[in-house]
Amino acid sequence: MKTPTDSESLRIAAQSRPPTGRACRAFTLVELLVVIAIIGILSGMLLPSLGRAKTKAQNTVCVNNLRQLGIATRLYSEDNNNLLPSAEILPTQPVDPQNPLPRICDVLARYAGQSAGTNTNRLGVFKCPMDKVGLFAAEGSSYEWNMDLNGHRIDQTQTWHVTSTLTQSGVTVWKTNWVANYPPETTPLLLDYEEFHPRAGKSGKNVVFMDGHVAPLPALAD
Repeated sequence: MKTPTDSESLRIAAQSRPPTGRACRAFTLVELLVVIAIIGILSGMLLPSLGRAKTKAQNTVCVNNLRQLGIATRLYSEDNNNLLPSAEILPTQPVDPQNPLPRICDVLARYAGQSAGTNTNRLGVFKCPMDKVGLFAAEGSSYEWNMDLNGHRIDQTQTWHVTSTLTQSGVTVWKTNWVANYPPETTPLLLDYEEFHPRAGKSGKNVVFMDGHVAPLPALAD
């Protein structure tokens, strides 16, 4: 029987050893559970921040939409002897069903970048990204038009000849004249239909005012 030489013995021993640096070691169940727990903790810490960032971004989109609609309203008035549009506050429920007014999205379409004759329900500037109740789909806009301004002059801040009368059985029992004020900095043009935007424990609306600035409109106190 042939006895292996020293060099052959060294070669056989080297071949029987696993390659250096290539040895692998499996994770134990405990290690896997620790990794999963760490991922869960990190996710729990990150998700609220991501949710707040998303809400803030959606609010920014809404504010930008209203700012553009404020500009569109002013452009409309400049083309119509400084008169503001006349539109329904809720097109699906017109104030006078026999003589319904147009939707604000149709009136302002060409001033908000929409070509004539195209589907105004595709005009994203009228859609608040927080509108989850389908008002944009139903009304053509997530934003409510201030119907009190129908036909009003954009540069007119007061209406002097407003008369209120109370009658009973056809007899006038009370009548008075009063002044309606429309300060541009506090008179809304358009605002969210609903309180879409979460703010400090409650929700609120965004509004574009007659002077063109956009600001939050807090929710009404309960």
